[in-house]
Amino acid sequence: MNNQTAQMEKETGTKMVITIQEYGMPLIEEFSDGVSMGSGAYSHEVVARAIIQSLDYNVVRTPILPKNAIMYFEGPMQRFCVVEIPAHKRTAFYHQAVLKNVPFPRLVMVFKMQIQHEKLHIMDVFVAALESEAITGDDAKVYFYPYTNVESDFSVCWGGQQLPVIDRVSQLSTFPELFFNSPNSDCYYSSANLSKKTYRELIESLKGKKFPDEYLKPTGYTLQEWVNKLTTSI
Repeated sequence: MNNQTAQMEKETGTKMVITIQEYGMPLIEEFSDGVSMGSGAYSHEVVARAIIQSLDYNVVRTPILPKNAIMYFEGPMQRFCVVEIPAHKRTAFYHQAVLKNVPFPRLVMVFKMQIQHEKLHIMDVFVAALESEAITGDDAKVYFYPYTNVESDFSVCWGGQQLPVIDRVSQLSTFPELFFNSPNSDCYYSSANLSKKTYRELIESLKGKKFPDEYLKPTGYTLQEWVNKLTTSI
């Protein structure tokens, strides 16, 4: 008995031998206790899928996200959800006036949440604008929200309004309505856009039209940079 035969006799268990050929599909041969049980050719995709499925890795599962969510971050005690809101027209409220057909540019909202007693408490909401036709990607340019009630650090001023506590991230779908239906004053408006018009003058000039991108004031951030800035605490 030669050395090769002795080595084969000592092998136990099952093993698979994959031969990658320069031309043609990979060849897989199965051995049981050192004895070949047969071989066959398989596509590269089948081989790659089988290897990946055999690896030990953790699956990342997000909760059900609100409509138009584009990013989600989860830490030990905090959650962040980033939602895009398409450009649209709606009724706005300014002091005692009801202003109809007011155009809003594309917006992006970041919700900062903290877990307390298994509930999600919304700690802050940040709002910025995007160009109307720009692709929503990492390098998309971010602009200041062009109307009122949003501070220069992008944080929404809710006045004395108490934000509700939620059980699920998907419930954030209703929060843009809370924002849009909040009454507008002149707070934080003076340098919010490049129009050089008062809030009321701007609204009256834009009624029924599309919000012009040239009125948007640049922040100097890309979308990825802006999100990174707001989520550093996670």
